[in-house]
Amino acid sequence: MNDPRRLERPRVRGRHRARALGALRQEERHLAGRVGAVLWVIASLSVIAMALALPGRGEHRTATLLLGAAGFLWGTLSGLALDYRRLPVWTIHASALAATAATAVAMGLTGGAASPAWACLFYVVIFAAYFFTPAAAAFYLVACVAVESVAVATAGELDGAAALARLAVAVPAFVVLGGAIVLGKRFTWGLRLRSQSLAAEQGALRRIATAVVDGVAAERFYELVALEVAGVLGASGAGILRREADGQLTLVGIWARDARRMVPVGSRFAVQAGTALERALAGGPGALVADHAPDTVLGALGYRSAAMAPLLVGGRTWGLLAAVEEGAGALTEADERRLSRLAQLIAAGVASIEQRAELARQAATDALTGLWNRRVLHERLAADLARARRTGAPVAVAIVDVDRFKRVNDHSGHEAGDRVLVAVARALATVARAQDTVARVGGDEFAWILPDTSAPQAQAAVRRARDEIERAIGPGAGVTVSVGVADSRPSADPAQLLRAADRALYAAKRSGRDRVCVQAAPGLA
Repeated sequence: MNDPRRLERPRVRGRHRARALGALRQEERHLAGRVGAVLWVIASLSVIAMALALPGRGEHRTATLLLGAAGFLWGTLSGLALDYRRLPVWTIHASALAATAATAVAMGLTGGAASPAWACLFYVVIFAAYFFTPAAAAFYLVACVAVESVAVATAGELDGAAALARLAVAVPAFVVLGGAIVLGKRFTWGLRLRSQSLAAEQGALRRIATAVVDGVAAERFYELVALEVAGVLGASGAGILRREADGQLTLVGIWARDARRMVPVGSRFAVQAGTALERALAGGPGALVADHAPDTVLGALGYRSAAMAPLLVGGRTWGLLAAVEEGAGALTEADERRLSRLAQLIAAGVASIEQRAELARQAATDALTGLWNRRVLHERLAADLARARRTGAPVAVAIVDVDRFKRVNDHSGHEAGDRVLVAVARALATVARAQDTVARVGGDEFAWILPDTSAPQAQAAVRRARDEIERAIGPGAGVTVSVGVADSRPSADPAQLLRAADRALYAAKRSGRDRVCVQAAPGLA
């Protein structure tokens, strides 16, 4: 199973706020380093040219040449030798800040407010606006405006009106240029993230649809749905819950980045009145919880925020899709809307899986009693006996037959007979263990497979079942059952074991009915 495909969605959280403001996209670090190096080289060559072309500042020519040479050397070496993909982000910020300071020095060495070096401030504005976050870009913009303002304010050759005119040109130019680049970059990245989001959703839906077509088991399908939902939203975990007839929710599929924070599949949850869960189940557009209390199930697992969306199948709320995150407020209304959109599309796959599971259940169960049918009985018996051969543990089979069932139908009607069969089935299912298999194999005949059980142990279990049957039907109804029991110790062949249990049943019938007989299975040892 692949990890979810996470889209880049920076989230600012407390102590990491300063780091987030100075963040730089990983895929752009290399480009930023190279572009910064090129701008250093261009600006340094411009400063060197100024030193050579401006005779009026001869007393600072040497310092200006040294500044230009140092900048040229740094730009060349950093562009050729440094791998900015591996370096921390602060190295790029240090280079940008150094460029701002170097420009201020160059302006002071080559004429102050009258120096053409002030144009190098545009390089800083353009670079910061394109590569840094808007907050960081605003910081560099203010720094450049400050450098220009100081140069104008200290220029003795400019009067007040001329200084204001100079700033009136420079500051709007910085703001307009930087703002246009920031807005254009944000728009471009918005389109990119939108296309990535749609691609991620389409990929997830394609994989889910493929799973439906391939006929994967329901539990595997629901696990895949949880995985894909978490991947699309970039969430720490996700789950799919089915609404039961009693109004509770059963977790049928889950994925979590931290396996220690997973709730077991099959867990059930009550729906409290007035909660976001109830609102989502009411068929609304979805619900968002910004901060779970620590005493809730999710809060105890370390999940603070959650988004939920109803799954509508056949015009009713089948269940919910849910995504969770560790940080309070980490999931937004945009996440909830995406989850609702996914739920609408995934509902078709859920409907198909549920329909297939229902058809499989109908094909494997008896319509009247809800027990397994003969086909499933033989499959389970073969599997239990194969395991018994490996472990050496016995497998017992009990055949249960309702005594004189035809008389019940003739005297009381077929509806009364059906009620008797249903009562016997429920009594057997009540006594049976989770690993047992109870099936209806004939009109009034039932079979009960008991793994890891000997014939005497099965006999004791059958007696408890007969008491339960008597309570279910009523002691005055006059309905009894005969039972034949055999185990696999003489033979691990399914057919021989069933024949041995049948022979024991016939022995119980011949002995007067309403009793349990045990017979060993002759044949293979």
